[in-house]
Amino acid sequence: MECGFHPGCDRSSGGPAATFQEARAAFEVAWGELLPPLTKANFQAWRDHRDWIARKQAMWDSGEKLPSQLPSSLMRCPCGATFDSHRPAESQIYTPHIYAAQRRDGIRR
Repeated sequence: MECGFHPGCDRSSGGPAATFQEARAAFEVAWGELLPPLTKANFQAWRDHRDWIARKQAMWDSGEKLPSQLPSSLMRCPCGATFDSHRPAESQIYTPHIYAAQRRDGIRR
């Protein structure tokens, strides 16, 4: 048997145990070392991460996409304004800002 902790805890027992009793004893020792420095914030961060993973998995299981996976025509201008690139008449005023930023960053000459 092998027992691991939450990623980032960097605890290793040196490999799998031969029996459940050995694994349980090693777990108790490791847990005794890990638990004292943990704060309520550490546990809340773990719960938040766990809940996010569950929500994400439920979305994927139902065929939904994450908001970041949905196509969008909205863009952010280097000046900070958000505009719809599918509306040329409204978005052309941002073209000089975009080209200037591209020249500055070496993307456009």
